[in-house]
Amino acid sequence: MKNQTLLKLLFLVMMSFASHHVYAQDNVSATCTNPAGGCDTIAIEKKVSPWRIGGFLGPAFAFCGSWENTFNSNKYRDKSRFNGVGYNALLNADYFFKNKKENNRFQFGVGGVAGLQTFFLRKDLDTFLERIIASEGYSQAVIKKGASEDHYLAVGPVLNFNFTGKPRSPYLEASVRGGIFRTTPAAIFVYDRVTGNNIYSVTASEKRYHAGLLATLGFFVPSKNGLWAWGVEAIGFRTKVNYIFPGATIYPFERKHGGFSGGIAMRRKFIRDVPVKKEPTPALICVAPDLDIKMGQTSMKGMIYNPLRDTTQADTIKITWKSNSVLDSTKTETFTARIHQLNGGMDKVIGQVVCQKQNEMLWPAEYLNRFGRPLDGQYYVTVQSNQTSACASCVSEASTTGFSVVIPDTVQIAKEICFKQCYLEVYAYKMISSKRVVYGKSPTTCVGCICPVDTVTKKVPKYYLLGTVKLDHCEASALNLNDEIAKGNIKIPAWAKTVYTAVESTVIGNNCNEPQGKTKKNYKAAVRKGKAGTFEPVQQKK
Repeated sequence: MKNQTLLKLLFLVMMSFASHHVYAQDNVSATCTNPAGGCDTIAIEKKVSPWRIGGFLGPAFAFCGSWENTFNSNKYRDKSRFNGVGYNALLNADYFFKNKKENNRFQFGVGGVAGLQTFFLRKDLDTFLERIIASEGYSQAVIKKGASEDHYLAVGPVLNFNFTGKPRSPYLEASVRGGIFRTTPAAIFVYDRVTGNNIYSVTASEKRYHAGLLATLGFFVPSKNGLWAWGVEAIGFRTKVNYIFPGATIYPFERKHGGFSGGIAMRRKFIRDVPVKKEPTPALICVAPDLDIKMGQTSMKGMIYNPLRDTTQADTIKITWKSNSVLDSTKTETFTARIHQLNGGMDKVIGQVVCQKQNEMLWPAEYLNRFGRPLDGQYYVTVQSNQTSACASCVSEASTTGFSVVIPDTVQIAKEICFKQCYLEVYAYKMISSKRVVYGKSPTTCVGCICPVDTVTKKVPKYYLLGTVKLDHCEASALNLNDEIAKGNIKIPAWAKTVYTAVESTVIGNNCNEPQGKTKKNYKAAVRKGKAGTFEPVQQKK
């Protein structure tokens, strides 16, 4: 009866060890932060857009055939138009092609401009009209007049030259564009107030659209952020203009029309998000860490303590673990460790670290007696590794160990018993179809958004537990795995190509010829015609 009571106590300790890791697994996966995912095949890079916009504003001068006729008002100039100083305003948008050479300081592109320019009438027009009115003998003449206007839209090549190879280099910009000009000449109407007779008039004809050329040359200096550039720009244009002299006889005229302007200008670049393809991120593999618990320098794994007998002052109890994973700069490994107490049928967590990089934990002081030893109860510790990268995460199986502090209700027998137990898990992997969302830049929903753009299907392995076998008083090294699988009535499915077996051996007692604690080994065997072949050990990569 005494032997049965002690065996029962040892069995309860082992059962508590075997039942722990599901609890720890659920808590870790619920508290550790995992990445959002979806970035394994697409990356986002910020690049300068090939598009650039700009603007110009400055005074404009009409060209009247020669330099002297343009600027010397004392000479005869185009008396039918009298174009003076005005202003020119335009907007442009250009697209630059990508250079084959990275350090090429020349940039070639195409673009378009749209603008408006107005030439105000010169003051000597009034002198000219007064002379005509006096020569005709009118005393109550009415004069109405309006300035000329040019609206234009032109497209053509653009050339940039950067003075240095730096991103914020000053640069020259030159362009020659051709397009359509809509020109309205100066409107002049002089008539007699009494009779209403026309004295002198110049007005636009029906033909207002002509082809024309527009050339620009500018110097620009980028701002601190490199997106804005400010500078000066010179613009010249050439087209034609039609107008008539109405009266008893209508005289139509067509002449060349041109001019130039100079002023301030700006250019604006843009930054865009470009999805680029990248190699898939390798899957993370989490390996259970090595776990140890010591009182001072003495291991406590699988030990049973009697508080009536163990009354000496104890050393510090420390729980330590060591990683078995191979890490690089793209991965981060943390650990979740918990101390459980089994007492009165309750499983209580009395200490824990969750998702921390530390690799040790002290025993909680409130669960130590006056000798520095744990209070009565059964204890087990679990440690799991959690790895995260930019696009994936994983959680390892739990490493487990424990001990008990109990007051025996029977007299301890002279001969200590060695308790051994084997626990087999038989499983296989099946390839199944899984859908994965591919992310990219959305062309419709919002500017700059990265949204799901496609769904692809790929094959991934899925874990299937085929069955378990529990054996008491066993020798793990002497097990015939095929016989135990057959005894356990575990069926191997037809789709399985390889079957795996995890053998967990538990040894407790001072009279054992094997190291105490838990050991776990994995085996695999090829499947032919629904039957597993010879099982061979699986070497775990570290």
